[in-house]
Amino acid sequence: MLLLALAWDAGGYFPSSYLAVGAIAFFVCAVLLAAATPRYRVSTAALIGLGALAALTLWTAASATWSVTPDTALEDAQRNLTYLALFGLALIAAGSGRLARHFVWLILGAIVIVSLAALLSRLYPDLIETGAPLATLTGYRLDYPFTYWNALGALASMGAVLGLGLAADARAPVALRPLAAGGAVIAATTMYLTFSRGAWMALAVGLVVLVALAVNRGSLLLSGGIVGLGTALVVLRLEAYPALIDDPSAEAGQEAAGAAFGPYLLLIVAGVIAAQLAVATMRASPRLMVVLRKIFRPLLIGLAGLAVVGFLVAYGVAGSKAEERSAGAIADGRDLLDRQWDDFMRPGGFTAVGSARLTTTRGTRSDVYRVAIDGFEAHPLRGEGSGAFEYRWMRDREVTEKVRDAHSLYLETASELGLVGLCFLLVFIGSLVWAAVRSRLRPGGLGRSASAAVAAACAVWAVHAAVDWDWQMTALTGTALMLGATLYPYGQQRRRRQSRGSERQLWVPSDVKPAPAGPPAS
Repeated sequence: MLLLALAWDAGGYFPSSYLAVGAIAFFVCAVLLAAATPRYRVSTAALIGLGALAALTLWTAASATWSVTPDTALEDAQRNLTYLALFGLALIAAGSGRLARHFVWLILGAIVIVSLAALLSRLYPDLIETGAPLATLTGYRLDYPFTYWNALGALASMGAVLGLGLAADARAPVALRPLAAGGAVIAATTMYLTFSRGAWMALAVGLVVLVALAVNRGSLLLSGGIVGLGTALVVLRLEAYPALIDDPSAEAGQEAAGAAFGPYLLLIVAGVIAAQLAVATMRASPRLMVVLRKIFRPLLIGLAGLAVVGFLVAYGVAGSKAEERSAGAIADGRDLLDRQWDDFMRPGGFTAVGSARLTTTRGTRSDVYRVAIDGFEAHPLRGEGSGAFEYRWMRDREVTEKVRDAHSLYLETASELGLVGLCFLLVFIGSLVWAAVRSRLRPGGLGRSASAAVAAACAVWAVHAAVDWDWQMTALTGTALMLGATLYPYGQQRRRRQSRGSERQLWVPSDVKPAPAGPPAS
């Protein structure tokens, strides 16, 4: 509920929204800790992450003493306090391990709700009025309810990866796996309509992490094929409706296009759910899986052998032509990369709108990053103070665009908080990476497949935060932090035993069962 409240309040960007949510989160933490002492203690990795986040908050507040914008520095520190409260609340809620799985599914549900509302605002504008005029700088991009398209794209990308990972989890309930697959298609469609290049890049990294950490890659490949095919059909169909992707007044208009496309989207999502339900049902039947393995494994091996033979025959017949085409394709690829790099390094205004934005790197990011690096070089240890980037940008920029943030969490932290603040941030992210790796090797509250899905979704956020101001969107970063809290091991659990007539408290790992009592000594 807290995340949804932030999402519908401009993504939690303004202090009025994140301060209220932070106060509620701190209050709930206090009530939970006062009502009953937890039967477990927080793991060392979680304490390191919590301590690093607290240290970053204190250092941000301290930077108000040397920042040219002390009020902004205090606002940033208050936002960090909200993150500290949300992260602590998530550790308490999921820390025992019993509720971690449910917690992850609730977060996926919240992401799907936001993505679905965003889609409905585009398909049925008479049903959901966003109240925002069409932006002249960025074109026709989906941003409801966040009011910022790139942040919405990042959240939807997280939902697509998380939904795919949970859909492929053999330990997940059969009834929920199809819903996760359908939610992944909805989230991916929302991400596409934001036309966020950073979201596509983060999605690619998230999928790589998901495959690398997956337990059963065959199941993941099958679910990925279902979700990928459904998403591809939706995106291809969207291209037939310019009023939904380029201009709301094109052809018959946005309302007519949405009314025509809506049933098609519903049909595709229903087909994905049905296909994933069939896969999950078959997966849940051991006998049926044995039969399928006996039938399909030899069939797949035979098809693979035929494909190899066919490739060798085709290469023998037209090998020289294939090599010429390959060499030409490689040369064209290098030329394309060179042009994209030149466009990126030449800061300028946006010229492409709609889906055309996805094929160009043109923009102002290179100039933004240059100014942030200059700020770090000027004060490498303590930084220029939180909020100082905007003033340096107004003084040193080469383009006329107004920018408040460095569009990179890591570069902005280095510029405003120096090496000290950057170290605190990297320690926190490092604890999250450690927790993700450990949960894959030695699962705690989550199973290995669910841990892989959560880690991949957090990787999406970590990568996207490197190219945008995600830290200022509390709904987005708060979702990532609460999701990441489920990865941490749940430490040690307290139990009691009698010893020499007195009762002592011992701390033992909660996942270690007590050894059976041996025979009495003679």
